[in-house]
Amino acid sequence: MKYPITPEYLENAPKPLVKAILAMEDDLLREICSRFKLTGELNEVTINDIRTLKAYGLDMDTIERRIANHTKASTEEVQDALDRVVKLNREYYGELSDKAGITMPLEIVTAREIELIRKQMLDEYRNITRSLGFAVQTNGEIVFRPIAKAYQAVLDKAEMKVYSGGFTVQQALEDAVRELADSGIRTVDYASGWMNHADVAARRAIVTGLNQVTSKYAEEAAEVLETDLYEVTAHRGARDKDKPHVWSNHKRWQGKVYATKDGSKYPNIYKVCGLGQVDGLEGANCRHHRHPFLEGVSERVYTDDELKNIDPPPFEYQGKTYTAYEATQMQRKLETAMRKQTRRRMAFEAAGDTEQANNAKIRLQALRREYKAFSEAAELPTQFERAKVTACNYRTL
Repeated sequence: MKYPITPEYLENAPKPLVKAILAMEDDLLREICSRFKLTGELNEVTINDIRTLKAYGLDMDTIERRIANHTKASTEEVQDALDRVVKLNREYYGELSDKAGITMPLEIVTAREIELIRKQMLDEYRNITRSLGFAVQTNGEIVFRPIAKAYQAVLDKAEMKVYSGGFTVQQALEDAVRELADSGIRTVDYASGWMNHADVAARRAIVTGLNQVTSKYAEEAAEVLETDLYEVTAHRGARDKDKPHVWSNHKRWQGKVYATKDGSKYPNIYKVCGLGQVDGLEGANCRHHRHPFLEGVSERVYTDDELKNIDPPPFEYQGKTYTAYEATQMQRKLETAMRKQTRRRMAFEAAGDTEQANNAKIRLQALRREYKAFSEAAELPTQFERAKVTACNYRTL
């Protein structure tokens, strides 16, 4: 029998939540950028318009209500994702123990342990929606600003540009809308000073929680099954870079069986896969995980021959050669660029600037064609919904 929770499953599990987060981002951007009223009629736009916008500020009650509504609606998605992973683990290990003739406890992982992970996931998700803002440039440095302060900061900058004599009011306000759109809605960890796009932070919070549940089941089941063997999952386009450590190349060790102790006929999972290391198995941004393996009962998901051919051969595109891993990275880069133009189009539409909205639409269409052509050359499925997923870190004040 094969383990059902694949990297692809965990990759797809947060999609409903990410979709909800992006809907919130779009909603907030429209609400904020609609205040700029960029009509293109320069004779009707004056420096006093900027001062009026600054004086009235944002209607934060409306903003906060919208955030609360989105949070309430998407919290159920967080819980559903966890419940599905718990169910799959229970069914798999129950069947595995039956085939091995071993009595498995009714609760491999206790309800209390699951609830602790659930609470942690929900708390982290709520913290994300409570600390939202933008990445704006202040004194030459990109920093995080809460929504109201970011709005004020871009208007301050717009007024200074007009006073400098190098910008019209229209140009200064266009730059303000563009800066907010290019940032997108961010969330910040005030303790560390690091921030990410809200959708990236939400995805990470969910995947981290699901991995915690999966790892907890794996460790508890291995003890009951009295095995120190684990099979590691595999996926197409795994990291294939050898540095900085021997285990940094995930493609080399994925999909095989390992032991936690020396002296086994199987390699040591800590020495080969770097289990517990930042760049190793179940480390930062690693999509792999492990599950107990019983010889004579468990069935490997991939044979050695299948692992050798899990990736298509390197290919050439516009004069450059790509491996499967490099191709997936290029896809993510194009998806990030598409999301940026999507935000710009939406923000300028809300602000009433048809010309800039059309410019963003034209760039988006060109990127979509490039994305489709590259994906076909790489033999990768197009995932246009992932164009709404992007990641970036900056320092906060």
